[in-house]
Order: sequence, then structure tokens, then C-alpha cells
Amino acid sequence: MRRHKRSMCRQLLGEMLQADQRLIDQAEQLKQHRTEQLQEIRARQSEGLVDIDGTTSLRYYAGQLQAQIQSVIASRNVIGKQIALCRQTLAKAEQEVKAMEKLSDKYRDAFLYAQNQKEMIELEETWSATQQTGGYQ
Repeated sequence: MRRHKRSMCRQLLGEMLQADQRLIDQAEQLKQHRTEQLQEIRARQSEGLVDIDGTTSLRYYAGQLQAQIQSVIASRNVIGKQIALCRQTLAKAEQEVKAMEKLSDKYRDAFLYAQNQKEMIELEETWSATQQTGGYQ
């Protein structure tokens, strides 16, 4: 059960890390697209012709991209907190599994020791019985 919990924590952490990476990629794409829009605005202004409608729409779109970038950053902050919680839970699950494995090893060793003691007693009894009867018959 504890191993299953640990496995589930690992899986969830992996999914969260993938989601974070997707958000990083999305933010980079949005930043790149915003930079392209700002460069287009500069290029249009450097030509000497002022296209107010075109420039206004490009600035509006660049502002929308900035809002999307901020939204992605906020989402990354939320996922970052979830990743931290997943890591803490995973660390706790790892400790629980190790503790149970240690306990299992302890009980197995105790069982094997008891089995060996039992076999030794049986061998001694067999040997004693053969000694009392005078050896092999």
C-alpha cells in the first residue's frame, strides 16, 4: 500500500513537472510573439508613415499577449506550490516505505533466526537420540 502511494506521488509529481514545462514553453512563445509585435510597431514607426489604426491594433494585441504572459506566470506559481507539496508528500512516502522495508527485514531476520534455532534443536535431538541408541541401526 505504501509503495503504491509512493508510486502515485511520483506519477503526480511527474505530471506536475510536465505541466510546468508546458507553461514555460507557452510563456516563451508568448514572449517571442510579443517581441515580434513590438518590433513590427517600431518598424512601422521608423518608415515615417504613421498608421494609427494598425499601430493601435498591434499595441492592443501586444497588451493582450502581456496579459496572457502574466496569466501563465500566475499559473506557474500555483503549480510551483503544488510541486513543492508533491515533493514533500513523496519524501514522506519514501520514508514510510523505507521504514516498512526495514521492519519487514527485521521480522524476516527474526523468523530465519527462529527457524535456524529450531533446526539446530532438531539436529541436536536427532544426534542425542542416535548417541543413546548406540549409533546407527
